[in-house]
Amino acid sequence: MSSSPEAEHEVEALAEARADANQLDEVLKREVARIVVELHGNPHHGELMGDKPPRVLKGCRKVRFDEPDWRGKPRYRFVYRNEPTDGAPAASVVLAIGRRDRMIAYAKAARRVKEQAAHQGQSG
Repeated sequence: MSSSPEAEHEVEALAEARADANQLDEVLKREVARIVVELHGNPHHGELMGDKPPRVLKGCRKVRFDEPDWRGKPRYRFVYRNEPTDGAPAASVVLAIGRRDRMIAYAKAARRVKEQAAHQGQSG
């Protein structure tokens, strides 16, 4: 067993995000797997989200994706957050995977971030 000086970046998914992925068809599941592999090597793979609503997602990242033969704008989003947010992240936490229309993926991610913050507030 060899260890490289740069440890592989960890990618974790909330249970709800795993459920999101399981609802996709096989072609889209392969695209999600490709994104996860990319994140293992580069936690900054996704596009940084700004201060647009839902603002709770500021600092999270998104990856647009779709079926490989789709010719329009990508219809799906993979939303994640690097933790810790400052410096070199130890892990990328997948918050939501879903359709972009009607902001579905973003609404799911925002709700889950708020739920996490509420749980941490109660236990802390």
